[in-house]
Amino acid sequence: MQREKGQAVILVAVALVALLALIGLAIDGGQLFALRRSAQNAADAAALAGGRELANVVARCQSGSAANDQKVWNAVVQFAVQNGVRPEAGDEIAASYIDRNERYLGPVGSGYIPTGATGVTVVLTVTRPTYFLQVVGEPQMRAAAKAVAMSGPVTQLPGGILPIAVPLQVVQTLSPNQQFVVIETNQQNGGMFCTDRNGNGRLDEGIDICIGDPASHNAHRGWLNLNYIYNTQHLRRADPNYRTFEQNVPNRGCGPNPNTSTDDGLQGWASGNCPYPFPIFAGNVGYTNGDFIHGDPGARQSSLMEINNYAGQTAYVPVFDYIYMSDYMEANFPAPEGIGWPRAGGGGHAFLYHIVGFAAIRVGGVQGHTLVGSFQRAIIGEGAIQPGYGVGSGVCQPLVAQGISLWR
Repeated sequence: MQREKGQAVILVAVALVALLALIGLAIDGGQLFALRRSAQNAADAAALAGGRELANVVARCQSGSAANDQKVWNAVVQFAVQNGVRPEAGDEIAASYIDRNERYLGPVGSGYIPTGATGVTVVLTVTRPTYFLQVVGEPQMRAAAKAVAMSGPVTQLPGGILPIAVPLQVVQTLSPNQQFVVIETNQQNGGMFCTDRNGNGRLDEGIDICIGDPASHNAHRGWLNLNYIYNTQHLRRADPNYRTFEQNVPNRGCGPNPNTSTDDGLQGWASGNCPYPFPIFAGNVGYTNGDFIHGDPGARQSSLMEINNYAGQTAYVPVFDYIYMSDYMEANFPAPEGIGWPRAGGGGHAFLYHIVGFAAIRVGGVQGHTLVGSFQRAIIGEGAIQPGYGVGSGVCQPLVAQGISLWR
């Protein structure tokens, strides 16, 4: 009889261990799923950040120097860490350059950028302690993630643009390296992005042009609320390219949680320290495909001053052909899921800018209420990037706007 009791105790002990293992598998399995998702988000962000630095090198026809290679590596590490990767705790970050055919060229951070590099591959390995599975001898869980970002000429930008609307009618009058001004208080003249044909940093009546909406002659500030982007192809919240979030401008994507605000939207987007994390799609001139971006009214000198961070660098701005009123769109377009149409203060109609392309600009500097810069090139029309030939390829085109896109 005593022997049978002993056997029962052993069976109960074994059953408890098995039960704990099942509980641990359920709990830690959920943790592992979340860890994999977090690692993939970090890999995507790191690859895009490294790809953006690589695209800057290509756009400026620069060499694959050690300094430029270090910028790519620093961007990869910075955005991986911002998204929860902890190298000091044993997490691993690896990045490599690839050509336009996705062939491996060499590691990022080795002291140079190989000739033909046009993309960046990032592989992350993240390790975290388990909870219940430690009981059965599994003290850690590991998740690996891989992302590939490719650079090339664009008519679709993956984010990181300045929140300024540029009129197509002004862009069409500009030549490469011609100076322009952005006058933040210039609503009375039709818009704030204007030609500067005399190169004196101010408007000359009868010479320079500032165009608002050519159909309704509405004046506009030109600031964009990137948290409200309407597109007839992306109306449902389940769509990964749904970007109709807020009618005001708290920022998204700055910090570890993309669903919370950590900065004023316009200031964050204008500074480049908190780049807009979602793609922008250009439509065709005179049509209604592509993105419509909500205009943010009011004076924003603080946001204009943040653009000083780009002084001497190339930045990208969306180009629009027409400004649509929200009441007109409400009557003629399908509504976005959940949020409805934006309204101005007092319930009046709001502006939505129809985006038809992107312009590459070189930022000069900001003085008072005026930004001075030089126009480089505009790409108008719908489409995605075409992989370029990369660093040192001999076919560099310094006036072609370069962008990056997640490839894998």
